[in-house]
Amino acid sequence: MTNPTIADLVISGVTVVTDATSFDAAVAIKDGRILAIGEERALPSARETFDASGLHLLPGAIDVHVHFREPGYTHKEDWQTGTAAAAMGGVTTVFEMPNVDPPTATPEGLALKQEAAKKAHVDYGLYGLLAEDNIDQLEALIEGGIAGFKCFMGNTFGNLPSPSTGAMLEGFEIVAQHGLRIALHAETASIMARREKRLQAAGRTDPLAHLASRPAVVAVEAVSRAAILAEWTGARIHILHISSADELRPLREAKLR
Repeated sequence: MTNPTIADLVISGVTVVTDATSFDAAVAIKDGRILAIGEERALPSARETFDASGLHLLPGAIDVHVHFREPGYTHKEDWQTGTAAAAMGGVTTVFEMPNVDPPTATPEGLALKQEAAKKAHVDYGLYGLLAEDNIDQLEALIEGGIAGFKCFMGNTFGNLPSPSTGAMLEGFEIVAQHGLRIALHAETASIMARREKRLQAAGRTDPLAHLASRPAVVAVEAVSRAAILAEWTGARIHILHISSADELRPLREAKLR
């Protein structure tokens, strides 16, 4: 039987950094968790010790929005390289997005993602897709262990047509019942599609044409719509990669109601 008084590892001589201060100490670790922090002589003995003199010790960071592109696009990234980079940067938990090939939109797609994630070097959670044609799959994805859902309201990487507002409402209702979060790529697809068509007709194919097809109202309208649906259903939402201050206004107003 394991002796409960023996730590697995003691890190000595390190500067511990908290949210309020920093101080010199030693840290004992057991079963992957911090057992004690204090003077080294006051800590339990350990199977392994590490002298971290001159180094700082911080809590591991959590990255709630990563794209490892596996399966389907491993020429860009994969679970081994992505999580290795995370670990090197002090990120110990990641939440990975569903726009891979096939998308994480069904239990079968989730199984492929879970198999790929076996190569992970850090802890992780998986987001499932909330799309037009998979509302009937959301319950099964939740049962399969999904940590939350991603909804692409505008066209982005991968062949993921944006869902209608009706499909979003149905999806929000289901997810709200389970208390999970919905992360949103908040852009209005119809506005972008019309502007892209006009720009292409005018011969605009330069990089700035992409920006011209996405004025701030594209995001403001989408954020406003998502906030209304969240308020109506009780769903928890997370608006990703906000690009203008105007997008904060509907969120602030929704929180005050």
